[in-house]
Amino acid sequence: MLDAVFWGTMIPLFFLILLLKGENRLMMLFFAWGMVAFALSLTVNDLVLKQGGLPVSELSVTWAPIIEEFFKALPLLYFLVRREKTAFPLFTFALAAGIGFSIQENYMYLFSQASAESSLTFYVILRSITACLMHGMATGILGFGLSLIKEFNMMVMPLLFGLFSVSIILHALFNLYIASGARLVGMLMPLLLYMVSAAVLYQGNILKTGTQKDGQEPDTHSPLPVEKQ
Repeated sequence: MLDAVFWGTMIPLFFLILLLKGENRLMMLFFAWGMVAFALSLTVNDLVLKQGGLPVSELSVTWAPIIEEFFKALPLLYFLVRREKTAFPLFTFALAAGIGFSIQENYMYLFSQASAESSLTFYVILRSITACLMHGMATGILGFGLSLIKEFNMMVMPLLFGLFSVSIILHALFNLYIASGARLVGMLMPLLLYMVSAAVLYQGNILKTGTQKDGQEPDTHSPLPVEKQ
């Protein structure tokens, strides 16, 4: 069933992506990659379960965060070789990959709960504002790091490794809290991170990497537009 949902989503999405151009296409490619990343992660996680003999509860706070964050973040390497700035913040491309991943994961958990007597609608909504945002925000951390690298020419590998570690820790902590008595903490973490990120984006800080005309940097200190002479 999960395979059918995957192809039933990817094929129509493929036709849409063909008609898009520029960074709209790129954004949707990141979203589609998130779905592919879920399929790859599920395969590797199942392999670790079979070969390592780990219980699911232990896998969810050890290997699963590493595997899933690795596959979700792979296409972000493209921005290390791309010189021109993007019209969208790099954070949003990373978020798109994480959300694409979480949508496929939602289907998996929905199918596993199909026989439950409780409301599936409430279950999916609850996952969408917790686990889905967690996947998006964990990958978004790396998008933020790439923005810093491109804006300030920071050291690439140390910063990326550090932020990748942070995304893994965030993912593992979420899984740990959700399975413990501190479930409310886990549920609130992604939503709070999302709200902070949204506030930062809308206030126009370094996450915005919009292009400038004629290769000129914008004058952030001048409240008035510069007239052409």
